[in-house]
Amino acid sequence: MPPEKNLFTNLNYKRMKKFFTFFAAIALAAVSYAQLPAGSIVPDFTVYEIDKTNGNMITDQSINLYNLLNDGKTVFIDVSATWCGPCWNFHQTGTLDGIWSNYGPNSSNYDSYVIWMEGDEGNYSSLTGGTDAGGSSSQGNWLNGVEYPIVPLHLAPNATNQSTILGNLGLAYYPTIYMVCPNRMAFEMDRNGSNQAQQWHGLIATTCPATTNTNDAVLGVDRISQPTYYCEYSFQPQIKLQNVGTAPLTSATLRLTHGSDVETVDWTGNLAQYETATVTLPAVTGTENGNQTFTVEIVSVNGQTDEGNTLNTHSETFMAQVTAQAETATQEFSGSTVSSPWSLDDQTDDYCYIYEGALVFNAYSISNGGRADLYSPLLNFSNHTTPSVSFDLCYKRYNNNSNDKLQIMVSTDCGSTWTTVFDKAGANLATGANTTSNYIADAYETQSIDLSQFAGQEKVIVKFAFTSNYGNNIWIDNINISNQPAGIEENEDNSIAIFPNPAKDVLNITSEKAINQIDVYDVNGKLVKSYTNVNNTINVKDLATGVYMLNITTEDGQVSKKIVKE
Repeated sequence: MPPEKNLFTNLNYKRMKKFFTFFAAIALAAVSYAQLPAGSIVPDFTVYEIDKTNGNMITDQSINLYNLLNDGKTVFIDVSATWCGPCWNFHQTGTLDGIWSNYGPNSSNYDSYVIWMEGDEGNYSSLTGGTDAGGSSSQGNWLNGVEYPIVPLHLAPNATNQSTILGNLGLAYYPTIYMVCPNRMAFEMDRNGSNQAQQWHGLIATTCPATTNTNDAVLGVDRISQPTYYCEYSFQPQIKLQNVGTAPLTSATLRLTHGSDVETVDWTGNLAQYETATVTLPAVTGTENGNQTFTVEIVSVNGQTDEGNTLNTHSETFMAQVTAQAETATQEFSGSTVSSPWSLDDQTDDYCYIYEGALVFNAYSISNGGRADLYSPLLNFSNHTTPSVSFDLCYKRYNNNSNDKLQIMVSTDCGSTWTTVFDKAGANLATGANTTSNYIADAYETQSIDLSQFAGQEKVIVKFAFTSNYGNNIWIDNINISNQPAGIEENEDNSIAIFPNPAKDVLNITSEKAINQIDVYDVNGKLVKSYTNVNNTINVKDLATGVYMLNITTEDGQVSKKIVKE
């Protein structure tokens, strides 16, 4: 792979090699991406395999996806790269070999097919353990003992359609493995474990719709609602209806249930087998806080009961924040996903994610203009006089032309309008020197923004808006929205130590400088106590149980330390 980063601005799939050189472990561990949403229709493609004995492309016979599906075969597609460690680990499990030998063309139970694609710059050299066209070393001999087709997309005649195929497969990381049912729907496979051939094959009966029923329809299962709605919500969902029956689908009745509301919609048209239509459903409305669920069901097809029992029902849950339930909010990114009631609107093909306990916006791999927005819960600032938002930031530019952006915006009208309170990009955002490596956070800087202009508001949303300039990664952590004045944040200062922490009655303090005063703030930023003429201890017995911030003033300035009162 050539080192010039700007060569790949319009070729997203090529940037993945740079991504995985530094983040290979993410592919199977920290990030659980959904490439194509489950139930997506995969477009048709035609590819050619390589001759495993001499490296020549076999161009006198092609492999066509829809021809296989039309024959009733389920197709397992593995998109890997020869330099990719997680790909090699899965390759060695023998799962695809087991599917091919037990259920493939040479078996007595031929109902499945395997297509293994090298999605990057793999060639015969790298497939046999050498280096690929970009000079990257292979993980091993990928052809040894393999009977299923090996399809290097980088080589002609596949190369012409390489980017189209990878784009249609929604590829964001290696390896990506799909089970494509005869009705063209794709489902990503769980590749954790040893030989899973029998388990994967068993999923065909429970996941793929039957293709021999006369009157049979299924629902596409892509998400059709937003994860979170603020204030009174009202949206009109749409769902994909597919004919999997042998007779034309000319009518269908769907039922939508939301709480006690039950409504039906009648669809008419003319769909041949496997064709789809988008059906607009009745509006979902409500004014209740908390998790809400709605369900869509197929009531009838062609005037009679659906003959199939697969994918006939689709349910979703979303968070409704109609009224503010809290005055403060924190987000520490301690789980694998953003914890509710926070929500992440990711428009980057899953390049914004949690890694090592922080949120990373991977602008190193996101095309120029790519966006992701992180939303706070709906908050009540009615009792706030000095609200603020603080967070830890880490960002290094790729070069002097990199201007990745982070903005913080606030809305007091349920997201209709936004006021920008933090707007930095490029050099102004950077916390360290430029680097052309795929930057992993090292030293964070704490940012604190005054939100006092929004004091007294009953419905407040804080949004972190990321915009890529195809530069380098923006990392954030430890978000805290409170009634604490901006700037009062814990900071590292080894000249002052406090113990025990948590404390019950007495808190010991050692300092290299004389302490003039200690101010104690609660989690809402309220000053609850002050100490002067401090020696080596302060009495905290009368403080209520909870978390406090000590603002310690010395002759050199102020230091803030967080304590827990038992």
